[in-house]
Amino acid sequence: MPPKVKIPREAIIEKAFELTKAYGFEKVTARFLASELKCSTQPVFHAFRNMEELKEEVYKKTQKLFEETMLQQPSDTETPYFLSMGLKYVELAQKEKNLFRLLCMSDSGTRLESLYDLAKHVPVPIDPGVFVKTWIFTHGIATIVSTNTTNIAPEEIRQLLIEACAGFKLYHNENKGGSAYET
Repeated sequence: MPPKVKIPREAIIEKAFELTKAYGFEKVTARFLASELKCSTQPVFHAFRNMEELKEEVYKKTQKLFEETMLQQPSDTETPYFLSMGLKYVELAQKEKNLFRLLCMSDSGTRLESLYDLAKHVPVPIDPGVFVKTWIFTHGIATIVSTNTTNIAPEEIRQLLIEACAGFKLYHNENKGGSAYET
């Protein structure tokens, strides 16, 4: 009997992540993954109870990539931090379409009680109402570029995000008497 192939859990996650980037997680089967790892499916199911458990790990790795990328300081002093986050989010959606779909357009992963929970994780001060409205707008652009619905030039994306955030801030400032949660 040949010796059992031992493949570290992290190597399986990394290969599944690479395959997800290239093909989307829906195409990552145990058989396809094993073929790419040059083993049987046994090491995959030794490391994971099922493909759903592996998908959770790929989701976490994708989430970490997005967070680390988006939270980087802007490369130039002219770009405000919050704008930089939005631009990086849209860029990731455009360049990493399958990861974006897994993270933001599937029923995998984290569920928020409210979009306002996202505002708690932004490392710069911004009104939660302005954040949520701007983020919904940003997500819309990211979805458009991810699905190839239309081409939007990077300069146009930047200008749209600047104008949207400014408009939402203006609206919020003019309606200070109301709740930040009202639209």
